[in-house]
Amino acid sequence: MYALIWMVFMSIAEAGMTLHDASWSVVNDTVMGGVSDAELIQADDDAMVFSGHLSLDNNGGFTSTRMTLDNPDWSGSNQLVLRVTGDGRQYIATVRARDRRLRRVYYRASFQTEDGVELEITIPFSDFQAYAYGTQVPSAPPLSTQLTNLGSVGFMLADNQPGPFSLRILEISPTGSDKTSAEQTARTPAGISDIFSAAISEGVPLFNNGEHDRCADIYQTAIVSVVLLAPDRLSDSEMIVLNGALQSARRSTNQSDRAWGLREAMDRVMSSMARR
Repeated sequence: MYALIWMVFMSIAEAGMTLHDASWSVVNDTVMGGVSDAELIQADDDAMVFSGHLSLDNNGGFTSTRMTLDNPDWSGSNQLVLRVTGDGRQYIATVRARDRRLRRVYYRASFQTEDGVELEITIPFSDFQAYAYGTQVPSAPPLSTQLTNLGSVGFMLADNQPGPFSLRILEISPTGSDKTSAEQTARTPAGISDIFSAAISEGVPLFNNGEHDRCADIYQTAIVSVVLLAPDRLSDSEMIVLNGALQSARRSTNQSDRAWGLREAMDRVMSSMARR
């Protein structure tokens, strides 16, 4: 069952990003059959407290909360400042864009907490990496290119450590002048053949060295990236080939076969595209 709990908190506006006068949601691994649970409440000191119990049962292992941004333009900033009190666990800061092409993609960066200690944590936007369904999407545009149209900011726990957790959120503030490098700002998505060729170049030495699982992971990440971010550049038959390879890879118990199946799918699609 899709567990999506919406909560709205109202308060007098404070300096910086207002945490309470916003819409928050909590999304747990119950969307995939897991049994983790969490809640978000407003504490007496105006902090937002994200707490619950992380479980690895039923292939679960994550819980998250996010705040919808009323002001989606962070273009004057180059880093995110968090003021939190944690429990010694490692959490993940998440940012999502409003671009429909990136609707399944979120940007994430990890940070470590200390039990009972209030910390101010600064995370450069360049540290955020694009992910979808827990898999890195290296061909996604960097967060720095999405700063004028952001959708939400939040937190995730997925440290593979079952048990209770609690994160007290005191401040979330994008800060700093925009010092993003010209290379990042001007970055455009690579061509599909470029993405597949780069994956093959990186994967082949690993496969030949007997690291079949790592090779397959690289191939799978490349295909997931293309399917998520460039479906309009694929024909129906090419999309069928790639989705079929991904499904077979997820079922495969032999890493060599998994790598070869993904490699053959990439080769077929590159050959098809070259004939257009």
